[in-house]
Amino acid sequence: MLGFLRFLVIGFVVLTALYWLLSIYLRSITRERLEEEWVEQGSIGAQDDYVEEGMAEFERSFLPKLVLLVYIIPLIAFTAILYITNFM
Repeated sequence: MLGFLRFLVIGFVVLTALYWLLSIYLRSITRERLEEEWVEQGSIGAQDDYVEEGMAEFERSFLPKLVLLVYIIPLIAFTAILYITNFM
């Protein structure tokens, strides 16, 4: 039982680190894309305002919520493997 709890704690810590790294990476990619779009559109207006509006739109989109699958998919896989090995 103690090994199982240790596995859960370590797994949660690793998945949390992966979640944060993936979130930071997605925000970075989005910010770079917005900066490139600003240049391609003729650099009209302030770049910081354009990027901040785009980042606010990104935060309201579905993509940041998909990152939560980092927690859900391993949980489903672990549960399925546990069920298959013990009850089938």
